[in-house]
Amino acid sequence: MSRFAKFVFSLVALIAVALAFDYWNVTRKEQLLSNAVSRIGGRNGSIPFFPFGTEYRITLTAVPDEEQLDELKIANQMRGWVGIAIEDCELNDEAVDRMLESLPDCHLFVVRDGKMTRMLNANRKADEHLYGP
Repeated sequence: MSRFAKFVFSLVALIAVALAFDYWNVTRKEQLLSNAVSRIGGRNGSIPFFPFGTEYRITLTAVPDEEQLDELKIANQMRGWVGIAIEDCELNDEAVDRMLESLPDCHLFVVRDGKMTRMLNANRKADEHLYGP
C-alpha cells in the first residue's frame, strides 16, 4: 500500500470517527432538550439537516420556572435554529427578561389568539415600532 493510500485511508477513518462522535453528541443534546420540553409540558419538533444543523420548534403552554428554565438552557447549545413559543400564557416583564437572558441563542415568541409575535424585553417594548413584530 502506498503512502498516499495510507494517508487517504487514515483521513477517511478520522473523518468517520469524528462524524460518529458528532452524531452521538447531537443526538444526546436533542434527547436532553426533548426531555426538558416534556417535563415542562410542551411540544417539540425538528427538521434535521445533519451535520449542518437542525430547525427546532418548541411550543410551551406554561411559563417555565427557574428549575425548568435551567434544563431548557440546553437549547442554547443546539446547532441550528431554535424557536420557542409560549402559547396562551400571561407573561410579566420579569418572566420575559428571565427567558431572554437564559435563552439568548434562541428565537422566543409569544402566541396569543393564534398570532405569533417576537418576545421583547421591557427596555425594547418602548421602541417596539423600531423592531417590528
